[in-house]
Order: sequence, then structure tokens, then C-alpha cells
Amino acid sequence: MRMAKESLFVAFVCLWLAWIGLTGSLNLQELAVGAIVAAFVAVVSYEFLFQGGMREKFEPERWGYALAYVPAYIWAELKAHASVIYLILHPRMPIKPGIVRVPTELRSDFGITGLANAITMTPGTLSVDVSEEGSSLYVHWIDVKAVEPEQTSRQIAWPFERFLRRIFR
Repeated sequence: MRMAKESLFVAFVCLWLAWIGLTGSLNLQELAVGAIVAAFVAVVSYEFLFQGGMREKFEPERWGYALAYVPAYIWAELKAHASVIYLILHPRMPIKPGIVRVPTELRSDFGITGLANAITMTPGTLSVDVSEEGSSLYVHWIDVKAVEPEQTSRQIAWPFERFLRRIFR
């Protein structure tokens, strides 16, 4: 019971600090609304957010990879945007759409969800399904460059997965 209360409090504090950081305001009304929203989200999600031990969630190595993931994600986004812009502006619009299987080494629900979201947010790709055992994603790719699972993983998932597997062990 004590661990649940501690987890709930930690979730509330983290969410409230995130609210303050994202709003950039110390206005009393903003702080109050943020506290209410953070409390609600913490109550609803703290068990989901704090599965496993607390110590492992605050490992500096994990946070280092999380920070390094941000510029890597932005770089992958920029490259994907440029690629899609090229396809759109090309007079013949040389696309070859298809659905490919992208194997992943990620096993945690958070990791697989993070990978699927990163792929979906990247122009030209859309995660459409996860295999039953969670070892592969099925991705709609606007310009299929490979069909071999190892190659699709390298081209689609690797820019994100190399960080996510260290963040979501």
C-alpha cells in the first residue's frame, strides 16, 4: 500500500513538473489547473507508468539515451520529409507503396508502442499492425525500397529502435 502511494505521488509530481515546463508559466491559475490535471492523470495511470522497480526508471543511462533520442528523431523526421517532398515534386512521382514486415527486438509494450508511434509520425510510413507475439510491426511504406525483413528493419525501425531498446528495457 505504501509503495502505491509513493508511486502515485511520484507520478503526480512528474506530471505536474512536465505541465509547468510545457506551459512555462508560474501563474497561480496555471499551477492550479496543472495540479488538477496532473492529479487526475496520476490517479488513472500511475500503476501503468510505474510497473517494475522505481530505481531502474531513474537510471542516468536511460535518461541519456532518452535525451539523445530527441535529435536522432528530429534528424530522421527531416530526412523523411525531404524524401516525401522529393517524391511529390518529381514529375513522374516514382512511388512504390506497399505493406512490409518490420521485425523488432523490442519486447516491452512501451518500447513497441514508442517504435510504432515514431514510425507513424515519420512521413512516408504508417504502422498498421503488430504481430501477435509482438516481434514485428507491419508498416505501410509509401516507397518500398526493400522487402526482406532485415532490410526493412534497418531502413525503417533502426533510427528509432537503437535508442528505444536502451530506454525501454
